[in-house]
Amino acid sequence: MAGVLLLLAAALLVIPTIGSADPNLAIVAAHRHFIQNDAGQLTPVGPDLCDNPGDPGIQQAFNQFHNNLHIATASSIGPAAPGLHNHQGGEIVARTCTFVLPG
Repeated sequence: MAGVLLLLAAALLVIPTIGSADPNLAIVAAHRHFIQNDAGQLTPVGPDLCDNPGDPGIQQAFNQFHNNLHIATASSIGPAAPGLHNHQGGEIVARTCTFVLPG
């Protein structure tokens, strides 16, 4: 019982911080993100802003994703994920909203 209460208390402490994470990020223009493996195959990742234009929740998630995983810019908070930008193994790449996966 004490373990359940401790877990519940920890969850309640985390919830208020979820909506306030990096609140002042710049709006990022819509585009698609993929992980490209060594063979060149693309796997879609991240919030799909291209197919959900005008959705403020998706836009905020897209901004967060861009800040934390895609590429750090002058308006970013913290470093981007270095393992996705080191030309070793899977890399994160971007394509326009009109890009369609082959096959």
